[in-house]
Amino acid sequence: MERYLNLHDTTAVADFMESVVDFLPEKDRKPYQQLIDSVHAGSHVSRERLAEAAKNIGAVTWPARRALEHFIATVGAELEWEALLERARPATALLLKRLRRSAGTSTLDETLKTTDAQYAIGPDQEVEISMLRDEVRYHIWESHSDALEPMIEETAIELEAIKKRLKRLREQAAKSDAATRDRLLDTLERFEDQLYFGGEVIALESLDAEIKYDAEDSEGARGDE
Repeated sequence: MERYLNLHDTTAVADFMESVVDFLPEKDRKPYQQLIDSVHAGSHVSRERLAEAAKNIGAVTWPARRALEHFIATVGAELEWEALLERARPATALLLKRLRRSAGTSTLDETLKTTDAQYAIGPDQEVEISMLRDEVRYHIWESHSDALEPMIEETAIELEAIKKRLKRLREQAAKSDAATRDRLLDTLERFEDQLYFGGEVIALESLDAEIKYDAEDSEGARGDE
């Protein structure tokens, strides 16, 4: 399964950090911004240090990013649509309006996923829309912070539950034989990529099933000795 972020690609890692750094309080941004600037300036930053920083910033911004996704997917969908049209070039805005009207879609996401959109939107417009979405989402994040705050508190609790289970998997890996440990660490990296870099939610049921499976697998391995 392809990862959201290639941790061996320092430019991609720095770009990811730059895309989420504004979700941090201003007082917490400096160390991350210094790393981002160093990479962009061509200075040497170890892959390990950059990967750790990316994971940290992915974790601490996850509740805000998830809350914003939920807000836009529900009550904020029309806000995103209108704000993006205001910022887009006239030709791009007109194309999006036509695509939405012809497909009968309600949101920007739905419109962009239509077959017509995939053929009609050119590479330049695709880049334009992607960049504008980042700008628009940050604008919504700033202008609707009061409405987002309760959602952020909820997603922070959700994240802690996920992290607790990831910690248990890491502890099981440390106690396992080499083959099981390697498999578990690979599974952990996949989960962390989905969570911190992809901004996805990992179902607690999936994590609990993985923990139970590996616990039983370890017990079986010890019984065979």
